[in-house]
Order: sequence, then C-alpha cells, then structure tokens
Amino acid sequence: MFELLEPFQNSLSSQMRSQIQSGTFSQVNLFGGPRYSLRMSFALEAARVLSCSEQGRVHCNCESCRKFTTLSDPGVLIVSQRDHKSMIETHLAAFSRLNNDFSRKALIRNIRILLLQYHPSFSPATPSQNSLYDAASVVNELLISLSQEGELSQKEAKKWADEIRSSLKNLYAANRRNTTITIGQVRAVDEWVNRTSMGSHKRFIILEAMEQTNVSARNSLLKMLEEPPEDTYFFLISEFPNRIMSTILSRVRRYVFPPLGKEAVLKYLEPYYLHDRQYESLEQFYLEGGGMDLQKNRQIAGMLYSSVQSRRYLSLTDLQQLLTNVEEMDSYEYVLRAFLDLLTVALEERTLSADLAYRLSSLVNNSFSESQLFNQNGRLMLEALYYRMMEER
Repeated sequence: MFELLEPFQNSLSSQMRSQIQSGTFSQVNLFGGPRYSLRMSFALEAARVLSCSEQGRVHCNCESCRKFTTLSDPGVLIVSQRDHKSMIETHLAAFSRLNNDFSRKALIRNIRILLLQYHPSFSPATPSQNSLYDAASVVNELLISLSQEGELSQKEAKKWADEIRSSLKNLYAANRRNTTITIGQVRAVDEWVNRTSMGSHKRFIILEAMEQTNVSARNSLLKMLEEPPEDTYFFLISEFPNRIMSTILSRVRRYVFPPLGKEAVLKYLEPYYLHDRQYESLEQFYLEGGGMDLQKNRQIAGMLYSSVQSRRYLSLTDLQQLLTNVEEMDSYEYVLRAFLDLLTVALEERTLSADLAYRLSSLVNNSFSESQLFNQNGRLMLEALYYRMMEER
C-alpha cells in the first residue's frame, strides 16, 4: 500500500500505511498543502486500501481495486474545486501521443474526478443543471466504452480524445462558474452517508478546497464530522487549512503535504516520456498542457506592475487587449500570482516602499478572495483591481 506514491511523499506514505495496518486511521482527515502535492492521489489511495479485500497490496486485482483503477466504485463521492480543464486536457494530449495503458487509465481517472461532481446523490435542481447531468452521463458512457476497448491505433486514440474533448465543453464551462462547495452539496452528502442501502460497503467522501465553503455549508458539514457513520471516511483537502473554522479543525487528523521537490517532479513525469522537455513543477506541466501560456501571464503582470509603479495609465486599447488575453486563457489567478511575485522582487531590490507593496498586495489578495467567494468574472475583477491599484499611488 502506498508503494506507488512513496517516492514522492515518503514520510506521509509510511505514516498512513502504519495507521491503516494498526487500525488507527481516522475517519475524518484533512490533507493540507500546496496544489500538485498529490493530496487527491493520497486520498484515493487511502480509500482504495481501506476498501481492498487483499490488505491493500500494490497492483491488487480484487473487484474493489479494479473499480478504483477507473474510479467507478459506487462508494466514492468527490466534490472537487480545481482546474479540471488543464489536468484533463494534459491527459487527453498524453493519451493521443502515448496511446498506452498508463495514459488511458490516467485519463479516465482524471475525468471521473470531474464527473463525480454529478454523482446521482446530487440531484439537479434546475433545467440547466439537468443538462449538465446529461452531459456528464454522455462522457461517462464514453469512458466506459474506452475502458473496454482493446488495442487502439494512433488514429483511433486521437479520435477518442477528440470525441471526449467535445463532450466535455459544457462541463468545463460549468466548472469555471462553480468555485465553492455549496450547502446543497453538503446536504446531499449527509443524506448519502446516512443511507442504509449501501450494506457493508465502505463510503469515502473527498471534499476539495474546503477553505472556500460558505458558512452554511461549513456548519452543516460540522455536524457530519462530529459523529461520522461507521465505515464512512472523510478526506478534506485544502490549500489553506488555517482558513477553515476551528471547530472543524478540532475534529480532523491533519496531514501536511510539502511541495514536491525537483527530483520527485522528474520521477512523476517519467511515464509521460517527455524526453528533453523539463518542467520545474507539476503545476507548470498541467497548466501548459492545458493550453495556459505562463510566459504571457508574466508579461501581462509586468505591464500592470510597470503601469502602477510608474503612475502611468495604460491606454484603453492596451488595457482591453490585456483583459481579453486574460479572459481567453482564464488566467486571472495566475496573473495575480505573477504580480505578487513582482512585488516581492521589488521589495527585495528596494525599488518599492514596504508600505505601498503591502497596500497593493492587500488589494490583490482581497480581489482574488472576492472573485472566489462571489464567483465573479476574472476580466471584470482585474479591470476593477487595476484602477484601484492606480489610485493607491
């Protein structure tokens, strides 16, 4: 158990293995740490091991483990707030290029993480939601067919990738709009875990981006975490655990995931056969694989910073082109991160006062928090942020 993840997070692998073997693994766990530190991978592996009929041995072929290979186990429910498009598009490209068993399974698992947002327990409440459930069903049927296919030619693999990509368009768009775990989803989880029809089957609930839940959802979740039903396990995943309410933190066992080092990143990417292409992080690998132009984002951030630092407004034409680029790449968050990096460099080089740097960084952080909390359009938020930053001078 955890052998495949051990090269990347050795200490955590040993810790979880020991707790599961000794029967002391908690029913409520919090996996905290930066993105791409394999928090979701560890949650899924822990769930596989706990449900395995062969003590969680690596490459187990029991019925439960076979289902976990493609995330088709009915006892798994995931609410995942992440950049699904970048990860899926990267795996679609890898499947088209490699066309092997590894790339096929990785593609199916990553798409299923998105599809589990449309678990049968989350009944659609509106006609628009109903259409999304229908779209998810279509994609799921494609994945079932793909998993049953034999050896494919390169042309056939590309055709599969194109068809799946086309079927995902509406789900991609919906994912961009859904940035928080809602009270409706938490209530659906509560109803699901308290059903008796599952028999002795273990149930696993993975909730990602816990820090982005609203007050009502957090309070409802707290009641479930106080006394989880038998054979029910919760995995809370958070990039910023300290933003989670203390009453929830007091009920979880916390695991701290450090970022992957350079050697771990290289090893993780070995199966993708990238040859001489080097990536500094998994984030870079997935973002660029999903079509994100990180260099362009840094250029945009540089234009904004130069304008604010020099007190010279960008022309309306330049500003609108900049905003259009951000909208097309859906890169609002990454432009803000690049801007904060520039503030850090300016502070180190003493080309910007500490007071101004603090005020600008506060505006940036508040803007991003508001965009997440109220699900605001990135283009509009960046435009408003730019004018507020110019006023700070």
